[in-house]
Amino acid sequence: MPKETTKIALERIHTLFQQAQSTFPHNPQRAQRHVDLARRIAQRTRTHLPPHLRRQVCRKCDAYLVPGATSRTRIRQRREPHVATTCLKCGNIQRHSLKEKKT
Repeated sequence: MPKETTKIALERIHTLFQQAQSTFPHNPQRAQRHVDLARRIAQRTRTHLPPHLRRQVCRKCDAYLVPGATSRTRIRQRREPHVATTCLKCGNIQRHSLKEKKT
């Protein structure tokens, strides 16, 4: 894919996630639709969602994760220190390390 297509796709993805965030308190179904469209744009253009946006979507059921409303976020110390995000829709747990990766 040309760089210009990727750039336009990322702009649209960011815009859709911002719209999802602003509309979620009033209309959660519309916010979910915005997230679904953003993921579809990423798939069609073969671009990855940025990590900070990828963490807002459940890997199992594709639900839009909002802390306190549709997900529970906790900091855990067992094994390696990590953030555990639980989807309240399907119960899936996503873990993200708090330590930096060694390169």
